[in-house]
Amino acid sequence: MKQIEPVRRVNLTTRVMESIKDYISSNNLGPGDRLPSEKVLTSSLNVSRNILREALKSLEAVGLIEIKVGDGMYVSSFDYSNVVDHISFAILRNDPEMAHFIQARLIIEVGLMDLVVRNLDEVSLLQLEECNRRISEATTAEEFTELDLDFHRQLLEIADNPILSEFGAFLGRFFIRAQKLVGMDARDRTAEGHRELLAALRARDVNAAKDVMRRHIHTWDPQLEEHRDKEHPSGGNGGSAS
Repeated sequence: MKQIEPVRRVNLTTRVMESIKDYISSNNLGPGDRLPSEKVLTSSLNVSRNILREALKSLEAVGLIEIKVGDGMYVSSFDYSNVVDHISFAILRNDPEMAHFIQARLIIEVGLMDLVVRNLDEVSLLQLEECNRRISEATTAEEFTELDLDFHRQLLEIADNPILSEFGAFLGRFFIRAQKLVGMDARDRTAEGHRELLAALRARDVNAAKDVMRRHIHTWDPQLEEHRDKEHPSGGNGGSAS
C-alpha cells in the first residue's frame, strides 16, 4: 500500500517572489516604477534580508525587476526572451524526443498562418522567396539548416507577436538536431514544401497555407524515422540524436 506523503512546505524564497509579483500587479506598477526599499519589504513580508535578496535576484534574473545599486529597485520593461530562455533550458535539459518538437511545431506553426496571411506584404513575401531560392541551391548541410531555420523565423517575425517570435529558440534546436540525422537529404523536399506554402500565402488562402504547413512538418516523420533506423539497425530505442 502506498504511504501518505508528507505535505511539502513551499520554498520561502518562492513565496516572497510571489508576494512581490502580487504587489506589482495589484498596484498596477509599470516599467520604471520604484519598489519599496529592502527595509520596508523585509518588515512587510516578515522575512530575513537574505531571503528577500534571494527572491529579488531571482526576479531580476527573469527580467521582472531591475536592481540599481545605491539607488533602489524598479519594475523592468518585460522581456519575453528572458522567460523563454528559462523555459527553453528547463525543457531542453530533459532531452525531449524529436516527435515532441514536431508536435509543438504543428500546434504553433500551423496556427501561425492566420497572423502571417493577415500581416504579409510584398516585401516580406519576396524575402521568403529569396530565402527559399537559396535553400534549393545550398551545397552543405550547415548552410541548408541555417537557411531553413531562417525561413521559418521570418514567418514568426511576420506574425508580429513577440511571444511567438521567441519560439525561434525551440526551432533552432529542432533544426540542428534534425540536420544531424538527415543532412542534405531533405533539401529538395523542403524547398518544394516552401514553394507550395508561398503559393498559398501569395493567394492569401489561410486554409491552404495551414494544410501545406501541416504536410510540410509531417514530412519530417518518415525522414527522421528512416535515419534513426539506420543509426539503430538492431532495433534501438529510437531516441533522438544528441
